[in-house]
Amino acid sequence: MPSTTLPTWPLPTLKQRSVETSPFRFATFLRCLSPELGDALLAWFEGDAPWRLTRTEFYEQYEFSCWDSSSPLAAFLTSREILGVVRAEMTEIFDRRFEGGVDVVCHRLLPTQKIGIHNDYIPGQETHRLTIQVNRGLTDTDGGVLMLFNGNDAADIHELLHPLSLSGFAFEISADSHHAVSQVHGGVRFSVIYSLRALAD
Repeated sequence: MPSTTLPTWPLPTLKQRSVETSPFRFATFLRCLSPELGDALLAWFEGDAPWRLTRTEFYEQYEFSCWDSSSPLAAFLTSREILGVVRAEMTEIFDRRFEGGVDVVCHRLLPTQKIGIHNDYIPGQETHRLTIQVNRGLTDTDGGVLMLFNGNDAADIHELLHPLSLSGFAFEISADSHHAVSQVHGGVRFSVIYSLRALAD
């Protein structure tokens, strides 16, 4: 869909961030999306978004690719303007340039679902990822906490990041980028994920 036909939601804001280098390079954002866009996404996610259940050895969740959806919101999330912002800010954070293609998927975790410890590292595949949270005010007791680890030991937690709606987390995928999402106990945890592949040095 041409970008000129898209609704005029504000573009993501990724300037206000905190960047860390240990145990792997990552950045956190207090707010990435406008409340208006967040409300529109929630209405879509809770309505007719094309969710499909996916199961693997370490997680069970609902997901879909925005590239496979005809929704105006999917077109907006994959628009040239948004992908340009994401590439530019990820380049500034991680000092890497990226290929043109960007994978854009949405995830939904329901109560009892979780994501086990993993690092997302697959040689030759995506090298960097940005995850943006969208929900209706999940609390600490609702679970769905992003857990960062110092290694491949679930007891060695480096930091806990609660799923504050409209907040974000970006990281450099590597053999050291171990993370997980704790079990959801209440509410629904939605997220939008941008995955990029760095150009060879």
